[in-house]
Amino acid sequence: MSSAPPNEPKRVPLRVRLPFATEAEFIERYGVHVAAGGLFIATRSPKPVATLLSFELVLADGTRLMRGEGVVHSVSEDPTPGRAGMLVRLTRVDAKTKALIDQITALREGVKEAQPPPTVTEQAAPVAAPQPERAPVLTPPVPRAAAPKGPVALADDLVLGIDLGTTTCRAAVFADGEARMIPIPSEHGASALPSVVAWDSVKERLLVGSSAKRHRVDRPQETVVGFKRLLGRRARSRRVREMAPRFSFTIASDPEGDVGIEFSGRVFTLNEFATALLAELKEAAQNHLGRPLTRAVLCVPAWYTDHQRTAVLDSAKAAGFEVLSILNEPSAVALAFGYGKGLARKRVLVYDLGGGTFDASVVEITGDDLEVVSTGGDDFLGGLDFDARLGDALISTMPEAAQQRLTPMALERVRDASEVAKISLSDHQVAEVRVPFVSSSADASPIDLKADVERAFLESITGDLIERTVQVTQVVLAAARLQPQSLDEFLLVGGQSRSPAVRTKLEAVLGRSPRSDVDPQGAVALGAALFGHSLVQRERGKRGPSLSEVLSAPIGVAVRGGAFRRVLERNTRLPAEKTLAVPVSAGVPVSIAVFQGVSARADENEYLGVLNATADRDGELQVRFAVATDGRLTLSAVGPSGRQEVVVFSTVQASDEVQAALLANAPLPGDEEKSTPGKGLFGGLKKLFGRS
Repeated sequence: MSSAPPNEPKRVPLRVRLPFATEAEFIERYGVHVAAGGLFIATRSPKPVATLLSFELVLADGTRLMRGEGVVHSVSEDPTPGRAGMLVRLTRVDAKTKALIDQITALREGVKEAQPPPTVTEQAAPVAAPQPERAPVLTPPVPRAAAPKGPVALADDLVLGIDLGTTTCRAAVFADGEARMIPIPSEHGASALPSVVAWDSVKERLLVGSSAKRHRVDRPQETVVGFKRLLGRRARSRRVREMAPRFSFTIASDPEGDVGIEFSGRVFTLNEFATALLAELKEAAQNHLGRPLTRAVLCVPAWYTDHQRTAVLDSAKAAGFEVLSILNEPSAVALAFGYGKGLARKRVLVYDLGGGTFDASVVEITGDDLEVVSTGGDDFLGGLDFDARLGDALISTMPEAAQQRLTPMALERVRDASEVAKISLSDHQVAEVRVPFVSSSADASPIDLKADVERAFLESITGDLIERTVQVTQVVLAAARLQPQSLDEFLLVGGQSRSPAVRTKLEAVLGRSPRSDVDPQGAVALGAALFGHSLVQRERGKRGPSLSEVLSAPIGVAVRGGAFRRVLERNTRLPAEKTLAVPVSAGVPVSIAVFQGVSARADENEYLGVLNATADRDGELQVRFAVATDGRLTLSAVGPSGRQEVVVFSTVQASDEVQAALLANAPLPGDEEKSTPGKGLFGGLKKLFGRS
C-alpha cells in the first residue's frame, strides 16, 4: 500500500491478530463478515464512528492477511463474546486484500442458493470509488457462522504453467495431450510478456508488459526492469545494499521491511508488481483458451529462499490463482526434456542462464520421475549484466564531457541498443550500434553514439561473467560427487545461454555438446504445465511424474555473537525436518532469529523471521524445522511438558535495534532477565552449540 499524501488526515494505526491458522480457515469462519466495500473488525475497544483507520489483519502466526485504510461507519458494543466491534467502510486496500475480498465475494455468490440468507444485505461501491452515503450492512461475527466449505468447483482441469522471468514472463498449458505455449503478442515474440512495470504519474496507474516497456523510453525513472532479483528480499540486507547502485529506480522499504520501489513519493511493494504481471498472463491465457483459469504451477529459481517463495505465492493468490505447487526452474526444464521419452536413469545437468539469474542443477531422470541431486546458482547474474557491460563500454567511447551530460533517458536508450546488439551478435560477427542525439557538446550541438561491435569484443568484456557460471557449475558437480564425464546430457536454457561464447565454454568444460531439442526460452513454462497436469492426474487417482527436490541453501539460526548455526544443510533431500532443542525457563519469552544462506555470519544471509515462544515450565523447547518439497519452511515447537506450544513466526523485518540485539545475544528491549542463562534471546544455546 502506498504512503499517504502529506496533506491527508492522520489515520489511527490498527493491527489485529486473528485466531485463525490459515487463510482458508479465515474464509470459512469469518468470510460472511467481509464485503466488497466493508469489513467488520471484532474488538472489545472499537474506535469512535468517523475515525480514520490504517488497519492490518494478520493470522495467528503473524502472516499478513489484509491491509488497507477505512473509516469507522458504526460500532457494536454488544457484551456477547465475539460480537463487540466496529464496521469499517473501506477506502483503500492493497492488491492482496482486494483479491481476497473478491475471492470471498465469489465464494458467497457460488453458494447463495444452498446457504441461508447471507449476513451481507447490501453491497457497497467498489473500494476504488467508494460512495460515502452507502455502506455494507454487516452483523458482528457469531460462533461457527455459515460459510462455504471447500474449494469452488472448477470449470475444468487446465493448469497454467508460469515462468515469471526476470526479463520476460511466459505461460503454457497441457491440453489435448500436449504441453503448448500460450501466445502473448509483444515485442519479444508471440509467447512472451516483458517483465516490466511502470508508474504512469499522469493517470496514476500501473503499466505492465509492453506498455510499460514503451513508457521506459520516456520515463526511465518511473520504470522497473529486473525486479524479480529483489522480490522477497529484505530492504536492509547486505546483498540489496550492494546491488542498489545498479538500479535506475529508487529502492525503499515496504511495511514488511522488504524491498519496495518508490514512485513520486509512493512506495509500491514488489508483490504488487508480480501480481500485476501474473494477472496479465492469466487474462491472456483465458482469452486464448476461451475459458476461466484458476489453477497454476509457478516456477522460481532453485536458490530462492523460503521468504522469496512465499512472496511469489502471495502474489499469485492476489492475482486470483490457486497455486498447486511452486517448482524450481531447473526441475521444470528437466521435466520438459524427459517427459514421455522413457529415459532409463539419465544424469542431466541443467544450465539455466536467464535475464537476471543463474541456476545449475544435476537431475537424474528415470522415465517421467525426477530426482534432483545437487543445485546451486548466482542470484545476481544474467543477461542484464551482459547488457550493462556492453552499455558501459559504448558510453566510454564518447568524450568525457559528453558522458557527464547523459540524461537518464539517454542511458536507457544506450542500454536498449546494447541489448539489441548483444542479441544480434549471437548470430552475426558484427553488430552496428546507432543511438542518435544521445548527448550534446559544449555548444549544445547534438552528439550521436556510433559504433560497430564485434562478437570477439563482447566476449572479451563478459568472459568473467561466463566464468562465474562455470565456477558455480563445478561446485554443483562436486557436491554431487560427479565428474563432467559422468553426465549423460546437459541442457542449455535461458535467453543468455544462446550466446555462442556460453556454449563454447561449456562444451570445453563438460566435453560434450548440449541437447538441441530443448526450447531455451519456453522450457520452464512447458515443464510447469506438465507438472500441473501430473498433479491433476494424481487427483484422479492416476500416476504422474514424481519429483524429489533438495534444499538449495542452508537454513539455520543466529547464535551468540552473530554466527550462523545451520539446522538444515544445503542439498538436504526434501521434504525434511529437524528438531532444535533450546533450553528455556518457565514464562520467559524466547526469540530465535532464522536465516537462510551459505555465509558463516547470520547477517550476511537472508533473514527469514523471528520465532517467539514462551514455555510453561523449565526445560527444553523442541523447535521443529520442516521444509516441504517446494522449499517452504514451517516452524512448530513442543514445550518441556510435552504439549504443543503456541509459537509466532514473525516475518516482518526487525528494526536495527532489535536486529543488533538478536545477533549480539543481547536481550530485547524490555527484557527483564538480562543475564540469567536460559533467559533472554538465546540463553542456554551455548550448552547446545558449544562454547562461543
